[in-house]
Amino acid sequence: METSITPQDVIGKDPFGRFLSFLRLKPWQAALASFTIFAVYLFALPAYFGALFPAEGLERSAIVDRVNQVGFLIIHPAVIFFYVWQAAAIADLYRLVLPLLPETARAGLLRASRILHINSRVWIVGALFGAGAVYLGALFVMDYLGVRWYSVNWFMIAVLQLSRFLLFYMILIALGRHLAMAFNLNRVYRNVKLPVMIGQSKYGASFDSITRYGMTFAIFGGALGFMIAMRFFFSTPVFPEDAVYLILYIILIPLAFFLPFWQAHIGMKLAKEEALQRISDSLQDEYDRLMPNLSSMKTAEMPSERIAALRALIDLTEKAPTWPFENWAFYRVLAATVLPFIMTGLGLLLDLLI
Repeated sequence: METSITPQDVIGKDPFGRFLSFLRLKPWQAALASFTIFAVYLFALPAYFGALFPAEGLERSAIVDRVNQVGFLIIHPAVIFFYVWQAAAIADLYRLVLPLLPETARAGLLRASRILHINSRVWIVGALFGAGAVYLGALFVMDYLGVRWYSVNWFMIAVLQLSRFLLFYMILIALGRHLAMAFNLNRVYRNVKLPVMIGQSKYGASFDSITRYGMTFAIFGGALGFMIAMRFFFSTPVFPEDAVYLILYIILIPLAFFLPFWQAHIGMKLAKEEALQRISDSLQDEYDRLMPNLSSMKTAEMPSERIAALRALIDLTEKAPTWPFENWAFYRVLAATVLPFIMTGLGLLLDLLI
């Protein structure tokens, strides 16, 4: 009997994911293949068609197109790297989290979690989103037929639009897998009784693993932020397309980091509140027991050790976290979200000064 969820389960019905899995490409191999293909598209083909360097009748040559250089040589390889890496990473999370479940709930939740991934139709949404990106891109390119390096002929236009389709398709699939994983993890932690987290515990490995995955997702999001920032700082934004990308990016990246932890946060917060209530009740009982005898009790007879212990427990419990990650992890997510815009803005400033 299977005891966890496999990368193939996470890929589910996604045709492009299944194709790459069939090829057995490692993440770095997929990224290298993407870099190589687009380096040919960005430099070799424009050179062949006479659009690599500035020329008469050419509004923008490939050699000066910073936005597309970043997009093709950094963003595309980063997205496909994450896309290929993600399925195995999510499967590893399940391997650590599912054993935390009580035996009575494990088989049912494992089956339900696997079904959510296997039967997901998010690839259809991804295909529609990619088709929408192609439609908007085609409308834009039609205004620049023959005057920009990526529109010097129909072959270059077709490759450009295919690249847009795959890019947005993979982004939607990655987001869909992430949301399904977050939903499943929340179902798991809803069935796990979490204690007050004072130090390391058996839950630490799963929380640390989710945090590392969340940070990687934030870095993946940061790569997309870099692409959006380049379009705003080094190009003329296409509205409403680019405005929608920017709004979704600012909202979804921090939210996506928190989502897998939400139910664990609720469980930790409840455990902390219950512990504080129990300690406070015990302290109140001890206080009520001592008060009637206070006038006749000598100082040496005061049972201060129990009261001191209870007060120390209250202080310790009040300092216990209610989120299963360190504050620095959240600050790093915020930095990964904002940094692409800061760095791109500084790059534009240097360009203007130099």
